[in-house]
Amino acid sequence: MCTHPMDTTSSSSTDPGGAALGDPLQSPEAAPADPATDAPTFSVVVPTHRRADLVAEAVASVVGQTRDDWECLVVDDGGGELPDARDPAALGDPRVRVLRREHAGGPAAARNTGIAAARGRIITFLDDDDRYRADRLEIAAAGLTDPAVGVTICWTSWFAPGDPIGPLPSRLGLAVEQSRSVDPAVGSSVRDRGRDESGWSGRMLEGNVSDVVLDATTPHLGGTAVRADQVQRFDERYHAAEDVEWWLRTAAVSRVSTVAEIGCELRRHPGARLNGTDVAGRLDASHDLLAEHADWFAEHPRAEAFRLARMGLLALSVGHRGTARHLLLMSLRRHPSGLAARSLLRTFRR
Repeated sequence: MCTHPMDTTSSSSTDPGGAALGDPLQSPEAAPADPATDAPTFSVVVPTHRRADLVAEAVASVVGQTRDDWECLVVDDGGGELPDARDPAALGDPRVRVLRREHAGGPAAARNTGIAAARGRIITFLDDDDRYRADRLEIAAAGLTDPAVGVTICWTSWFAPGDPIGPLPSRLGLAVEQSRSVDPAVGSSVRDRGRDESGWSGRMLEGNVSDVVLDATTPHLGGTAVRADQVQRFDERYHAAEDVEWWLRTAAVSRVSTVAEIGCELRRHPGARLNGTDVAGRLDASHDLLAEHADWFAEHPRAEAFRLARMGLLALSVGHRGTARHLLLMSLRRHPSGLAARSLLRTFRR
């Protein structure tokens, strides 16, 4: 169980005081950063572990951005498959740098390596099996025009291997357009079925969202951009749910904005995603999260109920009906929800 105190120290190498980021943020035609001398506006952190075939597509989506003022930090997490770190041009662009970790530490450790090396004033994240749409960094810039905002999010959609990055399908575009009218005061505009039926996922989060950010699925890191002087390090003890734990601490110190556009596409495939952790590991991580932040969850019953419901669904996905039923009943007792009720009924079906 995780019991150590959390490190909430922010990176402080750029843009002190959360000041406005100035003209380079506003202009999509900002001059390309000289990788040898200039600090770019954006640092894109891409952790990877033995997925050289996939990370190439992820990096290509960064190279294809409508903005040029970025660096891309590919963190080879003990895989040893990527080009030598001294030859960044081997990945196709001198703004792409390879950072090598001798031993695999998991996605949290790999992202921290990228954060530590980042020179940009805005940090974004991209999993090695996902890709950015061409205006992803433009969307991030739009979300951070208010100097009071420390983190901005956009929405995500699925893609299948071989799908080109093109205009949004009409059905998907309509679903996104309809959701832009959702009152941000309500909190979340996403339902689990939204991702399944229309292929997209997103929430409307504005301002201080520390009390609601864990009430539903936390924003995907691929759709997240954070000012470098407010970025929180990831807790490296977590090899799953590290993004949820990161959001819990990030929302406590940074104001959030939402740009209602799809900026990142998530690969749809049957294998494990970035952390490669099995269901048992994910359940253990969620148990640790609930235990370590027990005081916070005690004051946020909706968030605890949602986490328990997600744990129940995980257990059900591998046929552990008894465990799933126990977790879903705990969720309903903590705070009733349609998600937990529907999922509980599934535990009785054969």
